[in-house]
Amino acid sequence: MRIKIKKVIQLLLAASLTFFGPNLYTKDEGLINKSLPPRITQANPEFIYKFLLAEIAAQRDELNTAGHLFLDLAKRTLNVTLAERATRLASDARNGRLALDSAKVWNILAPQSINAQQILAELFIASGNLSSARPIIKKILDQDKVRSEGFLYLNNILTKVINKQNALRFIKEIAEPYPNSKEAHFAIAHAAYFADKKDLAIKELDTIERLDSKWESAILFRGYIIGKEWPEKAIAYYQEYLTRHPNSNEIRLEYAKILTSLKQYNAAKKEFLTIVNSSIASSKLSLTVALLAMELEDNVLAEKYLIQSLKRGHPQPDQIYIYLARIYDLRNNHQGALSWLGKITSGEFFLQAKIITAQMIARRQSVDEAIEQLNHYKYLSASDQLILLQTKVSFLYNDQRANEAYDLMREEEENFIDSAEFKFDYAILAEKMGNIIIMEQLLKEAIKLKPDYAIAYNALGYSYADRNIKLYEAKRNIEIALSIQPNNHYILDSMGWVHYRLGNIEIASKFLKKAYAIQKDPEIAAHLGEVLWQQKMIKEASELWQASLRNNPSNRILLDTINKYR
Repeated sequence: MRIKIKKVIQLLLAASLTFFGPNLYTKDEGLINKSLPPRITQANPEFIYKFLLAEIAAQRDELNTAGHLFLDLAKRTLNVTLAERATRLASDARNGRLALDSAKVWNILAPQSINAQQILAELFIASGNLSSARPIIKKILDQDKVRSEGFLYLNNILTKVINKQNALRFIKEIAEPYPNSKEAHFAIAHAAYFADKKDLAIKELDTIERLDSKWESAILFRGYIIGKEWPEKAIAYYQEYLTRHPNSNEIRLEYAKILTSLKQYNAAKKEFLTIVNSSIASSKLSLTVALLAMELEDNVLAEKYLIQSLKRGHPQPDQIYIYLARIYDLRNNHQGALSWLGKITSGEFFLQAKIITAQMIARRQSVDEAIEQLNHYKYLSASDQLILLQTKVSFLYNDQRANEAYDLMREEEENFIDSAEFKFDYAILAEKMGNIIIMEQLLKEAIKLKPDYAIAYNALGYSYADRNIKLYEAKRNIEIALSIQPNNHYILDSMGWVHYRLGNIEIASKFLKKAYAIQKDPEIAAHLGEVLWQQKMIKEASELWQASLRNNPSNRILLDTINKYR
């Protein structure tokens, strides 16, 4: 009879408790007495047995078990390495109590270890025990060679403190002996900002500027504070600094990021090109420049920096192969595009590459050849198989072969009997084919399989509302959908439309305006315009329709709505 490894570990652990005594998990063995000799001084059977058991547990992701075993061995052997291993395993397992006990042992065995002190302090801070962390932090900061790094390290761990006011008081006390340390003032500024004490944060940054006006960490943090309230002012702030310090690449990088976030792509591209071959250059920076160039439809420049990103060893080359394939496809270099895609033979982007390949074949050769190409990939997960099916159905439907698309879905139904997503797609296709009864049945089956399937509730509710039937049932379904996805513009549109059908014009208007503010979709514009018209806001309705029509001149629902009110 075969026994699972996890069960074996549990049995061995129980045996070790019986054989070596109950002290493996005794509560206060986090403290040890270094004046006493170690109980184990050589690799005897006890040590080997427990060590191997701990290693097996770690390899099987039984991190709590492994951590307890390594801690027990550390206490028996007074070995620093084992104490450190126990601490790190406990941290990975998110076992705060075990991590704290292990870190205490590590600190006792290696009192000069900065690493051990930092981790123990971090564990105290993470648990909210700032008073226990205080003497450890002060001890670390007493050492000149680690003081600067220590204050910057504090910035990271203090963000974990829930009470930001306590964190600010703590750092102000810790930093008090170091009035000339820019890092100390920076730590206060950081804690002050996140404790909603912006004036104090700015005051501390002003002090840093007097101490070292070129320190980029402080410049970046001030820019961050400005940018959170007013990004355009952050741009002006960085521009002024770069005028005085044109070689500050870290500042230039942040400046370029803000320009990108504000969609000032040409200006951002110029800044990225300035730094792409600088000391901070990297494969990711090359990719950023390439993506900006693609956004600006400069595919020659994009190709150059995509290739550079590959040469610099980007960790996700397959993603870059896909970008390059798209560029080659735009140039009508079909074979070149397929060559790039052919480099992706497995992994995260494999399926995407095969679908793009099929799309190219469908566009340049035939839909049947594209579908045949996708039929080669049979040994995929159920979710990937569904994506392939959706792609094939889309090919057929867009090729004016709706009946074949529907037949394909019907043929595959048995293979996806437990898939809510399949039933939803099948329902939407059935609706397009005019099979309303089948659509309703499939949507209800999808909801039964997946009770939190917001878009299925919405589709069912909207179908009723659009046909002006079962309006209270429609409203109930849409309300459920909205409770699951409260900011989904399609669901907000449905809620507005069902209220319109129910005669609740004012409520309908509110929902539709909220939906349109999130997404200027032509169908939402059609609905909102109709409600505005009923509110006697004829001019506003007409202007809304015309604005949407300029961007969506072929949308059937929008055109039908406009024609209805001419």
